[in-house]
This record gives sequence, structure tokens and C-alpha cells, in this order.
Amino acid sequence: MKSIVIEKPGTFALRDLPDPIPGESEVVVDVKACCVCGTDIHLLQGEFKGAEYPLIPGHEFSGVVRKTGAKVTNAKPGDRVAIEPFIFCQTCLFCKQGKTNHCLNGMVIGHTKSKAIKLDGGFSEQVVVPARNLIPLADSVSFEAGGFIANIGTLVYALRRTGLQHGMKVLVFGTGANGLILAELAKKSGASVVAVTGRTKSRLAVAARMGVDETVIADEKQDLNLRRLAPHGFDAVFETTGVAPIVERAFKYVTPGGKIVLYGIVPPDQNASVNPFDICRKDLQVIGSFSSVNTCIVAQELLASKVIQVDHLVSHRFALDEWGRAIETAKDLSKCMRAVVRML
Repeated sequence: MKSIVIEKPGTFALRDLPDPIPGESEVVVDVKACCVCGTDIHLLQGEFKGAEYPLIPGHEFSGVVRKTGAKVTNAKPGDRVAIEPFIFCQTCLFCKQGKTNHCLNGMVIGHTKSKAIKLDGGFSEQVVVPARNLIPLADSVSFEAGGFIANIGTLVYALRRTGLQHGMKVLVFGTGANGLILAELAKKSGASVVAVTGRTKSRLAVAARMGVDETVIADEKQDLNLRRLAPHGFDAVFETTGVAPIVERAFKYVTPGGKIVLYGIVPPDQNASVNPFDICRKDLQVIGSFSSVNTCIVAQELLASKVIQVDHLVSHRFALDEWGRAIETAKDLSKCMRAVVRML
């Protein structure tokens, strides 16, 4: 099989590797589509803490089951599947409490190296994954859309963490694919007004077509326009960019008693300045949202029922041997919404 291997930071190659063999509780998947994520860029650039090289990246993918291990009962060859990339141990304190996203022994397909389990990612013609990480993919959901399921699962989890109620006013900072899908989900969950703000006009236009009520360009009039929409603040403010100064700005637009949800991951060496008095005086709830817990299956159901659709968010498509171009394209946020590598 052919696979993309990041041999060390800054160096990758398309390699011919032996076809994988599943363990007794694993399956081999013929990968059909794998989305390019910012994490893949960070892995290539050596910016992902804890990464060990060489590795095969890619954690947002879907495909068709090729082989199953002897103890696998939830899948058979030919099944269409998406992948839940987070692997948890099921035995640690947090797993037993249902907080599997905080597993003390957690690993991520396409990120982590392990002697006990294969964790190669989806930028490969075939990949071995634990059978319990399979998400059945409906025939009505494209393989490209299936590559979004892991991310949509994290968005559903963020909304659940928020406790979004009908009639709330919602503001989303960030116009990446995740920010736009989150805004659409908030609207379809009963928010009375959903506003999205960001720097790229073309992405704001996409947000408008997805049913977002208001789009606000992040320019010198951003503050005026946001306060016009919600003079007393928004009930829930989602920060999806992972940029520390924008985290700080988000606190300006939340109403007393409101919620600020930190979805975007700020690099661990960066800090945001927040006034504790404001949090106390305004009765604010600051909610972190990391990964997902049992929501990837919900994501698949949302796609299968066409509550949301994501194929239109794929702006660029590449073959596996064009992976380098895919990465460079994905870096240009002004032109690329979501790049997908296809092995159809």
C-alpha cells in the first residue's frame, strides 16, 4: 500500500509499505477520503507536542472495511465507515466516570505512536483501527462528508456543554469550517439569532448561505456592528479560532449570566488576559470544550438525515501523491475552506 510518512519535522515522503494485518479486535479499512486538518500541518512542521516520528498522519477519514479480526462482531468487509480517532482505555478513573475525552491513557489515530496498538493515520491507502472506533456510515453520506464526522462530533459536544436553549442569541468567532458548522447547528438547535464574525468575506458569504442570521467582518466597525446586534450582549459566545487575543475579545460581547465557550485550542505556551472581577460581577460561565464524548454517532445521524450538509465546504481535492500540495493549500485560509485527499 502507499502511505504518506512524515519522517521528521519538515520531511515527508510517499512510501510503499506492507499491507496491514488486523489484530483480533481490529479492522483494516480501505481509506476513501481524509480531510486535511490544522493538526496535520503542525505535525509536519514539528509543532505538535509529544509527536514521535516517523508517523502516518490523518485522523479525519472514512472508507470501507477490507478485513476484520477474529473477535470483531460490529463490522464486516464492505461496510462503509467513518472513524472516531480518539482511543481511550476504558479502565482509568476518568473513563469510568464517562469522561473518556480525558482518558489518562488516551491516544489519537494519526498523532500518537504506541507499541501496543497501531495508530497510523488516514493518509494511506489502508489503515488498521480498533473495531470499537468505527462509526457506521449511511449510504446517503459521501466519503468526503464522512471525513467531517470526527469534527462534527466535537461541535455537538460543545453545544451540549453549553446547554443551548431556544431563543438564545449566539455569537461565533471564527469562519473556519468548524465555526460555520457550529453556527448552523446552533441555529437549528433553536437559537433566535446567530452571528458569525471573522476576517474573510468569502467565508462570511458561505455562512450566510448556511442560514446564519448575521455576518460581521472583523474590521474597525466590528465592535459597533456586534453591539448593534446585541446591545446587552450575547447569551453564548463561541471562540473557535484558538487565537489568544480573540479569546480576550470574546469576553466583551457576552451578556450578564451568559456563557463563553472555548472551543478553539490556544497553544499551551500562549496566555489570554481575563479580568476575574468581570467574570464574577457578570455571573459568567467560562466553558472549555475538548474533543467529544459519544457524539460522533450523533454527527453521522445529522449528516444522514440531512439536518446539516458539509460537502459544499470542501473547496479543494487532491490525490494521495499530491499531499504536499494539499498541505500548502490548506495553509492559505483566505482561499481554502477544507482540503480533502481522496483515494476513491
